[in-house]
Amino acid sequence: MGFLEKIKRNSFLRKSIAFLAHLVFGFPARSLIIIGVTGTTGKTTTCFMIKSILENNGIKTGLISTAGFDVGPETIYPKAQTPATTPDPFMLCSLLRKMKKNGVKAVVIETSSFGLMYERVFGLKFSVAVLTNISFNHHLAIHGGMEEYVFAKLKLFQGLDKKAIAVLPKDSEYFDLFSKNTKAKVISFGSEQSSDLWFEIKESTKDKNRAIIHFKNDSFLIDLPLPGVFNLFNCLAAIGAGQFFSLSFEQIKKGLESLTYIPGRLEEIKANQPFTIIVDKANTPAAFCGIIDFIKTLNPEKKIVVYGNFGETPREERDQLAEIATGFFDLTIITEDDPQELSPQPSIDDFLDFVKKKNVNKEKYLAISNRKEAIRKAINLSKKGDLIAILGRGNEKFMDYGEKTIVFDDREVTREVLKEQGY
Repeated sequence: MGFLEKIKRNSFLRKSIAFLAHLVFGFPARSLIIIGVTGTTGKTTTCFMIKSILENNGIKTGLISTAGFDVGPETIYPKAQTPATTPDPFMLCSLLRKMKKNGVKAVVIETSSFGLMYERVFGLKFSVAVLTNISFNHHLAIHGGMEEYVFAKLKLFQGLDKKAIAVLPKDSEYFDLFSKNTKAKVISFGSEQSSDLWFEIKESTKDKNRAIIHFKNDSFLIDLPLPGVFNLFNCLAAIGAGQFFSLSFEQIKKGLESLTYIPGRLEEIKANQPFTIIVDKANTPAAFCGIIDFIKTLNPEKKIVVYGNFGETPREERDQLAEIATGFFDLTIITEDDPQELSPQPSIDDFLDFVKKKNVNKEKYLAISNRKEAIRKAINLSKKGDLIAILGRGNEKFMDYGEKTIVFDDREVTREVLKEQGY
């Protein structure tokens, strides 16, 4: 760890900065109910679900997430070089003060491991904390390993008091660690009946999930208008968070069934083209597998994936992504994604080195360093009944080259290319 990184991680310094931010902005969080959502995947979607539940039941709710900052009457989008998930204390407190002024009562904060490690949320009293899941991912290199990554997330739950609620995944190998290190009331969720919250799938299509949700000795039927079985786990986590507000099943059902759209999460791009295009944030092995499970339900003719290797991702994870992608998709187009350097070519070369070592058929992959050109190639190669998955960035609006950033949104670029092609 370098000198600058040691300074960045100095707990006393970071906490002092956070306290100063709260002081400058008049401690706005003290009048707000704070809900924190952390985990490797599913954070943004779970935040949107919680917000929808509360908003649909008359609780004005703010949102701080990768998808933007909803402060009441407006949504503020992070600028380039701004922490994309959990902002630094001064920005965070500024947002909270705007929310308070706008009559917001509750705030859902996507609480990243970096936000916890760098004490960005120090001074906030969380009434609810949610852990969606924990799996291998590209943040491990910066944290220093899996143990450090897990303990960064554990900090959120260690700070809860007895009146708070901790919503934890029962299927996780870290369930016992988290449940034993919090004073809060624990609500578990999962796919098995041993969890407080669990589900039975009745129907799963490209448009929705129909399931029976069980909570202890009660149950209700829900038509969740979001596809992907992984969204049922996010749904359970959101329901668990809703227990703090003593909402009825009907109230929770109303909130969840009204949510039809999460920016950049299984977002379908439609321009009357005869093939399907989905854009998703998936950038970890677990998230790739979740997307693949969803695509299997669609049974497309040909499956194409476009994704990039970004600078901070360890080689081990990039190799896992390459193996998953080339093992399922008919064509994998590797490209750039926040290269954080002048050229994305070194990480692309790592992909090419891996597929050659694994003797992957050359017809199953392409390397195109320019992301827009990679998307254009995928569209040009697609025919009726095919599917393109553009993964890794979701609703992100900037590409990071280290010395500069450029505006780049996969969804808008895809629409531009489709228009060029006459769709």
